[in-house]
Amino acid sequence: MKKKKLKSSIILFSLFSSLLIAGCSNSSKETSGRTKAAGSETNPIRMAIDTAAGGSLQFRQAEKQGFFKDSNVDAKLSNFAMGVDTINAVLTEQADTGIAADYVAINSLAKGDLVIVATLTRGNDKTSKANQLLANGNIKSAADLKGKKIGVNKGTVNEYVWAQYLKAHDLSEKDITYVPYSTPDEAIVGVKKRDIDAVWVSGALLEKFKSIEGVHQIDDLTGAGITIDSYLLAKKALVKENPKAVENALKALNEGVQYVQNHKEETAKLAFEQLKLPEDGVLKDLDRNNYVLGFTKEDANHLEEMKSWMEEKGILSKSFSLDDKLSLEPLKKALPESVNY
Repeated sequence: MKKKKLKSSIILFSLFSSLLIAGCSNSSKETSGRTKAAGSETNPIRMAIDTAAGGSLQFRQAEKQGFFKDSNVDAKLSNFAMGVDTINAVLTEQADTGIAADYVAINSLAKGDLVIVATLTRGNDKTSKANQLLANGNIKSAADLKGKKIGVNKGTVNEYVWAQYLKAHDLSEKDITYVPYSTPDEAIVGVKKRDIDAVWVSGALLEKFKSIEGVHQIDDLTGAGITIDSYLLAKKALVKENPKAVENALKALNEGVQYVQNHKEETAKLAFEQLKLPEDGVLKDLDRNNYVLGFTKEDANHLEEMKSWMEEKGILSKSFSLDDKLSLEPLKKALPESVNY
């Protein structure tokens, strides 16, 4: 009788131990998928990147070289045509982070519960000269734009560029006709059909536009007297609930920036593989592009100027304080020397 009881006890203990081990295993599986930074745990972040404006090559190299993985970030990159599309992806819960030039960044901060976590590129003389105003036919200067059809990518910094360029050359929006387009391909078709007489183009797409018969450069962004910067935006909830994941992602992205700068030919090949962009065009773009990762007083001033212009034009859906829309703590911890604001 004692032997039977002992045997039953052993069976029950074994069963209990098996259930306990199984429970711990399931708990471990559930925890590993959570967006929670702790130790060596992997943190999933959905990152929307562009295929046209610059190709987000620092993100692509950070993924390919394993920098995200090494930083315990499970970066899920998804492609969208333009920066504004990446922000829309965040606003519609398709992504956790997006990229945007200054105009879109400010406009988006007014619409959704988003924050800026870092500056990604800063305009300079080289980047300004690489952003060219191309025109068809007998258009030779800004004065010849009067009465012409102007290609504009609505809802992007392209609107601001045109406004400042026209103002700098004593033209008004009444002097021209805006022709909206959503993607570079639409603009190319418009130029070929002569539905668009002039358009701003930069980066690897320049050669595509210049290969169209009759298309030539008449100016560059220096003629508008402005620069264009871009930023990394994220859902406020992501930064608030998981700042460590954002910090780790920024560390990985910084490695991506360094890798692009030191391996330009390899990066050009990657751009061709993933985006079918001509390698020679990408190389030229990389020589001009000013990839950074940080946030400065100058960045804040630039955004404030853009915000003021948009408020004057009645573009913003609501007013806000820029400081309330900056979440720089993860960046300060990841790259303290890159922040002076």
